[in-house]
Amino acid sequence: MIRIILASRSAHWALAALLCAAGLSALIGTHVLRIELAPARPEKLPLAELCAILAATTLAIITRPRLWEWDRVAHTHRARAVAAVVAATGVALPAACVLAVVPQLPDGTPWDWVLADILALSATLWLATPFLGPLWSGLTTLLLWLLCGALHNVQPDLTPYLPTSGYTEAEAHWPMTLVLIITALAVHLRTLGTVAGHRAREDPS
Repeated sequence: MIRIILASRSAHWALAALLCAAGLSALIGTHVLRIELAPARPEKLPLAELCAILAATTLAIITRPRLWEWDRVAHTHRARAVAAVVAATGVALPAACVLAVVPQLPDGTPWDWVLADILALSATLWLATPFLGPLWSGLTTLLLWLLCGALHNVQPDLTPYLPTSGYTEAEAHWPMTLVLIITALAVHLRTLGTVAGHRAREDPS
């Protein structure tokens, strides 16, 4: 089944989309979006994270549930394993957007916090996909990214409790990132990644 996915046209489109997002990140990823609701402590959101959100959204749209869900195997262990592998891949691959900018950074510049942010945002998107669908999950994750940036700016005391790191803090929130990744994989194991509305139509009971 994994071989079927890798050989599918959708997998090829997903790889092309990832390369485009990583290329865009290489061009603009070192720039930042400034948030100055509280001018005394401006917050900066790396555009590499925005590129990663675009990549994760595109991957979720391309690898929609029909890529790994077939009627005859919809509730087997093998199908659940494939759903989890697809989700894990969708969470991990957008990290290419930060790796694309690392060669441009000065020596000693910390970037692990951006990697943790990207994985947390990708996991959030894939966690929401079975319930909201890929496009709405992407938009929700984008709003979450902006909201976290605003909270870093106006309420810096909340920074340790948010899924993304503040630019000034620049410390990776790995425990929360790992929780989000594990939860996203568990949800896809349980739901096979199927959008809730589609499940309702398939099983009206």
